[in-house]
Amino acid sequence: MTLAARDGSTHAARMRRSLLRLAAIALPLAGCTPARAPTGWSMVEDLTPAFLVGTTGADASVAADAHGRVALTWVTRDTLGATDAWLAVSTDSGATFTLPQRVNLRPGSVASYAESRPVAAFGPAGRLLLVWASLRDSGSHACDIAARVSRDGGRTLGLERVIDDEAGDPASPYRGFASAGWLANGRALVAWIDGRGTPLAPGEEEPHTAEVFADVSADGGESWGVDTRVAGLVCPCCRLTLQTRGSDAVALAYRGAADDLRDPRLAWSRDGGRSWRLDSLVSRDAWQLEGCPSVGPVATLAGDGTRGQYAWFTGSASGAGVHTLGWRVEGDSAFAWGPPVLHADSLREPSRPMLAETDGAPVLGVLARSGEPDAPRVLALRPLDGAATPRAWLQLGAGVRSAALAPAGGTAVWATWTEDAGDGPRVRLARVRPRS
Repeated sequence: MTLAARDGSTHAARMRRSLLRLAAIALPLAGCTPARAPTGWSMVEDLTPAFLVGTTGADASVAADAHGRVALTWVTRDTLGATDAWLAVSTDSGATFTLPQRVNLRPGSVASYAESRPVAAFGPAGRLLLVWASLRDSGSHACDIAARVSRDGGRTLGLERVIDDEAGDPASPYRGFASAGWLANGRALVAWIDGRGTPLAPGEEEPHTAEVFADVSADGGESWGVDTRVAGLVCPCCRLTLQTRGSDAVALAYRGAADDLRDPRLAWSRDGGRSWRLDSLVSRDAWQLEGCPSVGPVATLAGDGTRGQYAWFTGSASGAGVHTLGWRVEGDSAFAWGPPVLHADSLREPSRPMLAETDGAPVLGVLARSGEPDAPRVLALRPLDGAATPRAWLQLGAGVRSAALAPAGGTAVWATWTEDAGDGPRVRLARVRPRS
């Protein structure tokens, strides 16, 4: 699979039509002045790197820091399905990007899909941590959690290291859905879903329930400690999300699976993941499903790390759709939850929620259909500003398969997504700024 850009004239026209369903904009190339389109509450800048025009890619994710660094990750697949992870970085807030470099050292060794994709997280002094599910050499579906760290903002990468303690154990083959963050004093934290406690039956590729484990690196990702069990009876194929603050506060959103009840939960640590004293049921949805829904929740951390927003999808007949609520820690043993809000207006089948915390209102993203029941899916965004009438949805892309958000500094957010392009999926990147 080549990353060289092909003639993108026809595809660029399609990209111009699909970036904004509310306004047409021209596709900029990396290093050129980005196009801006006003769309109600927001301004959108298309910052898709030129090398991704006309090149297939999927399962994109994005990370950024307060110094203008941006890390864009995605995967490519060859005709046999062998998958590689790629990284491109910007040091000028997305105006230009480095050429892509492959993240995994063994070609074709990445296990990735929308809920379990490679992710990146920026730390202090330009450190960048990359984490993914790495296929073993056994040729089976067995995976371990692998990581590489950069000391120069992603321009060069260090050694590939396996994080989980059960690496290579044939009795413990199932893990993925990694999420990463940075703690005080340059320590790194990774959490993932792990099936080591539930042996697979013959012919099974995933357990009925799983656990969440986490590991801390005391030296900025160069080496890793002993796995810590965070939670059990976890939905085995719904992504989890990990959020950290420099004060060593950690919030981890995941979906439970006890008695096949797919309810959203939140675990919280105040000591950088060494212990997890609080694990709360966010909503008793009573959504009972024998199979895994493959739609995970997300939480943010704000302020001093004791409050944030939470978003999740439920298929419960009493309130199917995407919900959000505010949360905060009270004392040492209780959570106080704000009233949940169902985001069901003007969209069809909203799902796959995502959140980005900003200096203003948090921004909610969902994948949904707009208009007719068979309309292509879009990435829809709105700020959670507490207005009596919610903001209109900003709709990006067409035929969107997956997406991710990240803070872009101030009140802006980064949005990356994968969309259908006829001959294969394409990766897109945009910066969204609320208008005054």
